[in-house]
Amino acid sequence: MDKIRAALVGCGRVGTVHGEILASLEEVELVACCDVKLERAQEFCRKYGGTPVADYRELLKRSDIDVLELATPHHQHANIAIDAAKAGKHVLTEKPMAINVSDVEEMIRTAREHGVTLGVVLQNRYNDTSQAAKKAVESGQIGEIKAARAIVTWNRDDAYYARSDWKGFWATEGGGALINQAIHTIDLLQWLVGEPVIEVAAHCATWAHKAIEVEDTAMAMLTFKNGVLGSIYANTVYAYDPPNFLEIYGSKGLIQIEGTKATIRTGNQVTVVEEGGTDAAGIDYIKSTGVGYWGFSHMRQIREFYQDLLAGRSHSIDGEVGKIPTLLVLAMYEASRRGTPISFPDGLK
Repeated sequence: MDKIRAALVGCGRVGTVHGEILASLEEVELVACCDVKLERAQEFCRKYGGTPVADYRELLKRSDIDVLELATPHHQHANIAIDAAKAGKHVLTEKPMAINVSDVEEMIRTAREHGVTLGVVLQNRYNDTSQAAKKAVESGQIGEIKAARAIVTWNRDDAYYARSDWKGFWATEGGGALINQAIHTIDLLQWLVGEPVIEVAAHCATWAHKAIEVEDTAMAMLTFKNGVLGSIYANTVYAYDPPNFLEIYGSKGLIQIEGTKATIRTGNQVTVVEEGGTDAAGIDYIKSTGVGYWGFSHMRQIREFYQDLLAGRSHSIDGEVGKIPTLLVLAMYEASRRGTPISFPDGLK
């Protein structure tokens, strides 16, 4: 097979990123764009190719589709992914995987039973800054990790929620600042520490928005198996969108990632890594993959996903790997509801 035949499901804001990438990849033929609002699908097809579809179930019947790539509202990920797997289609889904634990596990189980690949978009792992940080950790450059912290403070005003028919509600968004805005940074924090989380504590609140159910402010603490503590502060009540901040402390130095720049300090040595304009294939992935706070590596991960399919390889961020940040966020909500720390992941059962 020379190309993987893909259908894009979800033609909204982040769907534009996926559409641009799918249309540009030599490994992919975009054969359909799907959205419940057919006019959106039609507009995407005019821009990126394929045929417009309003009901994703029509895609499951087609023999000319190998993959469903999901950029739908959060609560729709699970049903579409499960139905696609049952129809023998591979799936690449945006974060979060789902908005409850049972759906996450059913997505993984169904993909395994039907022999298809389930990939989860966690593109910030592919950033130059993230890769440099991971190398510094794994090489021992910063020594033994002692602590970690993350700060994610964005502006999401009332108009942001008013424009959407699914954001701001537990039943559809599944949460607020943690599950939507902070989840990528939470993923990077736990990935860089590199140890299993064994306990989660959190406090979530809604105090600056009147028309939403979900949290706009949250603080959480992760306890890792090796005793390291990781803290997360997230809100959507800032006056603007400052760069996300992530810090990993080691016995020999520290790593700070702030927006598009990583600083690695060990003794008197300081190494600065900034996001480049192109990747190894010469593709300008920054300009082609949306706004800066989404990260810059959708292109890298999506291309790798399709290259893995063509080569018959497992994707590095499959369901088992991709579920971790989603389950961590769900554990934060559960700990906040109970008012006490919970074990992870057993406390979610």
